[in-house]
Amino acid sequence: MVMCRYLEMISRYLHLGVLAVVLMSTCLEAAAVEVDARLDLESVEVGNGAIMTLRISGARSGKPEIPEVENLIIQSRGQSQQVQMVNGITSVSVIYQYAVGSNVPGDYQIPSIAIVLDGKRYATQPLMLKVLGSAVASAVSGNEPSETGDDGKNRFGFLTVELASNERRHVYVGEIAPVRIRAWIPEAARAQLRSGIQPEGVAFTLHNVSDEAQQTREIKDGKRYLVVTWFGGISATKAGKYPASLSLNATVAVRDTAALKTGRPKGRAFGDPLLNRIFDDVNEPMIQKDITLKSDDQEIEVRALPSEGRPDGFSGAVGEFKFDGGEIPADWKTGEPQQIRARISGTGNFALMNAPKVSPANDWKIYPGKDEFTAGDQASFSGSKVFQFSAVPRRGGEQNMALEFSFFDPKAVAYQTITSPVREIRVSGEDMVDDKPAVVEAGPEPAKKERELVGQRSVMSASRDLMPLVFRPAFVPLLGVGGGLCIVGGLFAVIRRRLSDPRRLTQAAMEKAVKDALVAAEYCSASKDVSGFFAAGRLAIQVRLGARWNQPAQAITLAEITARISDDSPIARFFHEADLHAYGRQVGSGILPQWQVLLDEAMAALNPSTHPLI
Repeated sequence: MVMCRYLEMISRYLHLGVLAVVLMSTCLEAAAVEVDARLDLESVEVGNGAIMTLRISGARSGKPEIPEVENLIIQSRGQSQQVQMVNGITSVSVIYQYAVGSNVPGDYQIPSIAIVLDGKRYATQPLMLKVLGSAVASAVSGNEPSETGDDGKNRFGFLTVELASNERRHVYVGEIAPVRIRAWIPEAARAQLRSGIQPEGVAFTLHNVSDEAQQTREIKDGKRYLVVTWFGGISATKAGKYPASLSLNATVAVRDTAALKTGRPKGRAFGDPLLNRIFDDVNEPMIQKDITLKSDDQEIEVRALPSEGRPDGFSGAVGEFKFDGGEIPADWKTGEPQQIRARISGTGNFALMNAPKVSPANDWKIYPGKDEFTAGDQASFSGSKVFQFSAVPRRGGEQNMALEFSFFDPKAVAYQTITSPVREIRVSGEDMVDDKPAVVEAGPEPAKKERELVGQRSVMSASRDLMPLVFRPAFVPLLGVGGGLCIVGGLFAVIRRRLSDPRRLTQAAMEKAVKDALVAAEYCSASKDVSGFFAAGRLAIQVRLGARWNQPAQAITLAEITARISDDSPIARFFHEADLHAYGRQVGSGILPQWQVLLDEAMAALNPSTHPLI
């Protein structure tokens, strides 16, 4: 018996071992080898360079064979390794970076890069790079603002708003028109958006701005920009021409090329022009500024809806719509309500749509119901809306019933009325008659009875019944109970007033936000996340200063701090250190001890008991 148990255990362990080997082989097969090469730019100027990234996934070793191309410079920028574990599967990637450029203009093709891994040869796809001559590059890129001395409003970028449809240059009253909102940032600048899109004027209302923005690189007026694009909608309630006043808060840092002209000469770090250009891009001084991008100079025409041909059932819907289904019961009874369901789909201002009308209208009594909108795109310009409402038939017998919906079509510039398929229904019961108040004839006025004299009682009550309340024994206890209830009520009122005090609630919310930010800073410090540490520490200081200066926390910048507080304060020094890491391309592998000490000193300086004047 004992021997049988031992054999059974050995068999079980063998099965587990085989299963483990199968799982390991599956994980190894999942980590397939992939080789990929990409350029961050499609075209560069003479003497400038693009960054080529070569990624080898699924292998720890392997040296790429970089081909030689005539007049093309390919310089190594080092390599790094990345290890990830997802669902128990470990993937290893080796990343090589190269600076690629030329001193001779032309179109260059980087052939396939070959890599031999475990005896097997892998190759990347060929890459194309256009190198522009100095004259062409000058015409394409234009002069930089600081080189021309132009420090106008567009130096740090600008905002544009345009109708997304190319067919029209106007909108109608009540219409939610799709618009394309673009933030144009100079290509060589570094920008950080500090707010969402905000309407500035009262002429337009902004609707459904997309959460995720698209980023492209475009040329405008001979200059290259990084373009951040959002899609949204605008509507107006009054006809006329109005500026599309939208704004966006951002922090932008542009190159201070004037400082380079008067200071350090370019091109002295390396003997190679390409590496000189890369060195200048990294070390070039920057001018940082908190700005508000606006679109005040762009107008949109708003046209009134025509009064001619307006249907009686029109309720303000503007767009293109159609019936997309509905449910109308077949059997009814006069005086008893039932529910009607209708679905309308298309594009337009769904927010201003009312339920369709019942035809014929005089035979029905309608009660308002509910509706539900399902968006068909990210900006909610297309989709469908389901209406559910109740109706009561007034007339019995066999009838035909349909739903009607009227709207204004901006493309056809005309009102449209759509009708659902006709539904044959049966209504039982007698026709309803509108209730009218019954007329009651006034009868003869009853005779008035003469009032009789009320005599005094023949028997007087006992004298104790006439005793005043204050002299009765129960008065004192009742008075004490009443006084106690008043005191308790007063205490409850004081407690309730203190609990709902806006200042106390604001202070509690501020302290919680500061605490959460400091906890996030500690977590980033433990995980060696430098950018996260400075972002969380900056937020904690901004919240505390915003409460004391009575202004939004996100609007507090280094410039405002230095204007109110000494430059040597730990608060200003922490913000300066944070800006260096946000805009100066600082690289680090962990949180330095002096940074944590600086954050602690900054928070201590914000203590009202020790620094009441900050």
